[in-house]
Amino acid sequence: MTEDGPDARRARRLSSGRAILYALTLDPIAIAVAGRPVRPPLYARIMRQSWPSLSAPVRSLHETDSPVRAHGDLRIDGGGHVARFAARLLRLPGPGAAVRTFLTIVGGEGFEHWRRVFGECRVATRQYEAGPRELAERFGILEIRFHLEARDGSLHYIQRRTTFRAGPVRVRIPAALAPRVEAREDPAGPDRIRIAVDIALPGTGRLIAYSGIIHVEGSRS
Repeated sequence: MTEDGPDARRARRLSSGRAILYALTLDPIAIAVAGRPVRPPLYARIMRQSWPSLSAPVRSLHETDSPVRAHGDLRIDGGGHVARFAARLLRLPGPGAAVRTFLTIVGGEGFEHWRRVFGECRVATRQYEAGPRELAERFGILEIRFHLEARDGSLHYIQRRTTFRAGPVRVRIPAALAPRVEAREDPAGPDRIRIAVDIALPGTGRLIAYSGIIHVEGSRS
């Protein structure tokens, strides 16, 4: 960690000011900046007034007016024999104490592409707004919806529902039969975030869990 200089403090103030501006827009479709409309990032649109409550490092990961890139060494844990077999079928990464990981987030019109590379394993998902103040993440035919909650500067993903989705058709999976996802992001320095994700299957237990600190490249926090 390095000592903040004037440029870093100025960038942090600009980031905080932008967050407040997004939150004050009751219907945040676009904000005029320097005479041109700027659409707030996906997470700011969903969280609205609670967006500025996130720490600057956590916000920096989700300010997707341009592609966001991050990297770090993550610990990956698996489950039992059945869970490991399921993880291989889903092409999820295997266990490792320090797996080199790269994340790229590319924003689009109303959605974000999340591209993760865990060692040699690639995992891609798509995120978008679904329902009042809910984030949806789609992995193949599975769609999971989350409430985004800010707590003490951290971001918590609170799972709301899980569905099978094929085109416009959605079939809701009963909670007792659905995979369970616990995820959070905590500030860990001016441009660092500690992430923790744990995914479990009903009746089987943990499918995969990964955690560690990622560095947000070119962070404005």
